[in-house]
Amino acid sequence: MADTFFLPGWPIPANPMIWVGVLLLAGIAGGEAVNRYLRLPRITGYAAAGLLLGPGALSLIGTTLLGELRVFIDIAMGMILFELGQRIDLRWLRRTPALVLMGVVESLCAALAVFFVLRYAFDYAALPASVGGAIAASTSPAVVMRVSAELRAEGQITERALILVAINSVLAFVVLTMLLPWVHLEYQGGIASILLHPLYLLAASLLVAFVAGWITLRIVAFVGKGAERQYAVVIAMVVLTVGVAVALKVPVLLALLAFGAMVRNLDREHHFLVVDFGRAGQLFYVILFVVTGAMLDLRLLAAVGGAAVAFVIVRWIGKAVGVMLLAPLVGLSLRHATLLAVALAPMSGLAVVMVHETSGLYPQLAESIAPVVLAAVVILELLGPIATQYALRRAGEASPETRA
Repeated sequence: MADTFFLPGWPIPANPMIWVGVLLLAGIAGGEAVNRYLRLPRITGYAAAGLLLGPGALSLIGTTLLGELRVFIDIAMGMILFELGQRIDLRWLRRTPALVLMGVVESLCAALAVFFVLRYAFDYAALPASVGGAIAASTSPAVVMRVSAELRAEGQITERALILVAINSVLAFVVLTMLLPWVHLEYQGGIASILLHPLYLLAASLLVAFVAGWITLRIVAFVGKGAERQYAVVIAMVVLTVGVAVALKVPVLLALLAFGAMVRNLDREHHFLVVDFGRAGQLFYVILFVVTGAMLDLRLLAAVGGAAVAFVIVRWIGKAVGVMLLAPLVGLSLRHATLLAVALAPMSGLAVVMVHETSGLYPQLAESIAPVVLAAVVILELLGPIATQYALRRAGEASPETRA
């Protein structure tokens, strides 16, 4: 044995944790820079840092490491979706059916607009165009939640935006699930896949959410109403539920959103304190946007830029039409309806997860629709947070000290 056996080899072996740290620090620095000097949302800086360091630009972060980081995306997305799910009060929604209808209409308008543009303007086959339209219905929960938190925004536009985000995220997943029999049929899947796969995804997701919600309420009743103790319980249960969802091959998206909603609506004895992840929760957003940003490829814009730009434009027009059609029923003026539609512009990590989960079934599907959707995400991951920030500020709902 050499006398210097205790020294590291040269060159020093690559350590994934070093690059994870570099990625996160770059994201934090990018977020602070764009916020301090450009007055833009930090999320834009997080995503830009990930794009710059990822395989599609400087390639400092490789695809192998990004694959290993998928678990962090699932956990970060799980935390964010659980927090959004807590905001869904089914009793309140029953008293405001027009808002639910608005969520359905704006989602379907966006989906149909993107479908027709991809199908007839860019000659995509019907199935890939349908998958693209379904994903287009969604809005990034993380962007709307984080930007509203940064601005400390409160008001009818902010609250309606958050509810609509929850509705159209669920609808996007449900429509994608309904398309699965067509996907399996198109690519010669078995009869069991065609008939049972969609039912399994929906039923198992809701069952996981119900069990997780029931267990959480039992535990918080035992530990009491201490905020710190309940915070720890929620973190543990979200991580556990994400793990169970991944193990059972059910979508983290629906399972965690439904988990949050069930905790809120099954708590008859009011044991549960609504959890605000606060400053600690910012780390989840950094992880989500830096890593998903690194997964995107700027070269996609050169390959399918025209289709991606059309996707972004008609998607927003569809959402705007849906919101404006129902605006009188929910008491919104034309100006406020327009600002609400602008606030719904972002599409980010949720869409990336949907693309990977759907296209992972059959590589042929990935080759056809993934490039245009991911290219659209490149655009909206950078510009979407700016649109939401603009809408909430123009609505006068940002805290005064954040408006400058």
